[in-house]
Amino acid sequence: MTTRLLPPPETNVSPIDWTEIIERKIQEAQAEGQFDNLPGKGKPLDLRENPFVKPELRLAHRMLKNAGFTLNWIELDAAIRTELAQCQELLEDQLTWANKVLSSKGDRDDIDAELEDTYRWTVTKYIERANKLNEKICLFNLMVPLIHLQKPKVHIDGELLKFQRSWSQTTEARGEVFSSPPCPTLDATRGKNERGHNGEGSRAGRGTT
Repeated sequence: MTTRLLPPPETNVSPIDWTEIIERKIQEAQAEGQFDNLPGKGKPLDLRENPFVKPELRLAHRMLKNAGFTLNWIELDAAIRTELAQCQELLEDQLTWANKVLSSKGDRDDIDAELEDTYRWTVTKYIERANKLNEKICLFNLMVPLIHLQKPKVHIDGELLKFQRSWSQTTEARGEVFSSPPCPTLDATRGKNERGHNGEGSRAGRGTT
């Protein structure tokens, strides 16, 4: 014979609000003066030691820190910040260069050809750099100890769309009939790179590598 377990009877007792209880206890202790004259009162906190490091590992961590070593994810964070700024500088530098070229008195056909060549090279180079940067961001997000420290990946299509608009505005403001070609897709650009396409030499004189 199988014994059936009956469900517990329903009650109207509300769940315990631990937050309210803890807050009340803290206020009571504060009113009683239990927080007065605590060790270190009025002095800055000693943050020389990481409180999350096990006591038996603190000496090793201190030695590494004094020797100039740091956690891998902190070093990676610094590298990501630097490369993110370099990606943005790449687009800004080429817009500045386009302004100078459009102000020159060279042959218009030569200028048009150089603008189009530079535009396509810049887009290709940006996609190459941003893809590598996004790989580092993915690795960083796996290494970082807290979720709120994770970084969003670079929105490549969105950044290139803004660059395309700025490029078009720059050329139109100079009275140039040049219209920036559509940004190449990621797959198309990646295919060019895999086939050995490399335009770095043609742009070396413009301060971008």
